[in-house]
Amino acid sequence: MADPIVLPPQQHSQPSRKGKKAWRKNVNVTEVESGLEEVREEIIKGGIISEKPSSELFATDLIGSTTIKQKFKTAKLLKADEILARRSTLPSVDNKKRGPSNPNITDGVIEPSSKRHKKNGVSPKELERLRKIAYGGDTTHKDVVQTTDADYDPWSAPLVVSTSQFSFLEKKQEAKVPKTLKMAPMSLAKNGKAIPAVAKPEAGKSYNPTFADWNTVVERETAIAVSLEEKRLDDVRKEEELQERIRKAQEEEEKQNESAWESEWESEWEGIVSEREEESKNDGLVGKKLPKRKTQAERNKIKRRKVEEQRKVQEEKIRKREGQVGEAKALLKAFRAREKARAEKGALPESDTDDFSVAGEEIELRRRRLGKGAIPDAPLEVVLADELQESLRLLKPEGNLLKDRFRSMMLRGKVESRTPIWQHKKAKVTATEKWSYKDWKLK
Repeated sequence: MADPIVLPPQQHSQPSRKGKKAWRKNVNVTEVESGLEEVREEIIKGGIISEKPSSELFATDLIGSTTIKQKFKTAKLLKADEILARRSTLPSVDNKKRGPSNPNITDGVIEPSSKRHKKNGVSPKELERLRKIAYGGDTTHKDVVQTTDADYDPWSAPLVVSTSQFSFLEKKQEAKVPKTLKMAPMSLAKNGKAIPAVAKPEAGKSYNPTFADWNTVVERETAIAVSLEEKRLDDVRKEEELQERIRKAQEEEEKQNESAWESEWESEWEGIVSEREEESKNDGLVGKKLPKRKTQAERNKIKRRKVEEQRKVQEEKIRKREGQVGEAKALLKAFRAREKARAEKGALPESDTDDFSVAGEEIELRRRRLGKGAIPDAPLEVVLADELQESLRLLKPEGNLLKDRFRSMMLRGKVESRTPIWQHKKAKVTATEKWSYKDWKLK
C-alpha cells in the first residue's frame, strides 16, 4: 500500500474575513503557487510552452516511417489498384455525335451515295473551288469582280482624257479641296488649349474615396445645383409677375372702354353724339383711326436717330475688336515669356492638356460654338454616402460611355453641336381631281 501524500498544514476554515489580517491569513493560494511552480519548470527546460511558436513545438513528417511501412506491407494489391491496372485491348468508345443527319450511316445493305461526307450539302471539292473564287485565287469565275485596295482620293485632280470626239464640251471643273480639311480641330476652351480626349478623374469620384475628397465634390455639385434651382425659381417668379401685369393692364383697359361707352351712351340720351360714334357712322367701323401723315421735320428726326444708332453699334464693334486684339497680344507675350523661361531652365515642354486635370464640365468654354445647337451638359457624377461601396466588385457602373465620348468630341472641336430633329418635315401633297371621266362634248 502506497504511503499517503502529506500536505503542509492548511487552514480552510474562515471564521471571519472582515479585516485585512484575516483576509491574508485565510486565503487559499495553492493554485497560484502550483502554476508558478510549473512556469519555473518550463523555463528551466527551455522556455514557456504557451509563448513558443508552432514551428518549435511540432514537426510535419512528409516521408513517413519505414518501419511502419514494412510492418503493414502486404503481397496482395488492393482491389482499386488492381482495377486501375487493367488495360483493355479494345479501342475506347467514340464520343463523336452521330445521328440520322449523317449520310454515311446506313442499314448495312444500301451503301451511301457518296463516300466522302458533304458539309452542309457541299462537297469538299466544290467548297474549295468557291473559296478560291471568293478570295481571288488562281481559279476565278468570269463574272466575279476583282477587288483591290481603295486608293482613290476624292479631292485629287481628276484624270482628264483628251479626245477629239468630245472636244466641243466644256471641261469639268475640278473638285476644290476645302480649307478646313488641313486645319487642326479648334478647341472650345476659352484659353484655346487642347482638351484631352479622356480627362483625368477626380479623387472624390473614386469608388472608395477619402472623406475630404468626396466632401469637396459633393459641396461643389450641391452649390451648382442650388444656383440652378434658384435661377429657375427666379425665372418662374418673373414670369408670374409679367402675367399679373398683363392681366391688370387688360382689366384697366376693359374698365376704360366700359366707362367710355357709358359716357357716350349718356351723351346720346342728352342729344350729343361723340366723335368716335360719328366716325363709326361715317365709315361703318368702330374705333378705326386713320394714320396721321408725318411731316418733313419728323422724317428728318427719325433718320438722324437711325444714323446715330448705327454709329453707336459700329463704335461698340470696333471697341470690342480692339479689346480682343489687346488680349491676344498680352496672351502671346505671356506665352513667349513662359517658353523663354522654360528654355532657360532646360525643362521639357509641358503639354497643353496639363491644365485640364479634371473632367470636361469644369473647363471654361468660349462663347462662340461650332454649330447651331448647344453642347449638352455634363452628367452629374456624384455618389451619395449610402451608395458608396467598399469593394470594386460591388460597384455599379453608371453613365453612358457613348454620350461621354460624343460630348468630348464636341468639346475638342471635331464634331459640330446640332439639335436633333425628331420630327422631320413631310413633303407637301396637294389633292387634285381628275376630270378625264367626264364627257364635255355637247350632245
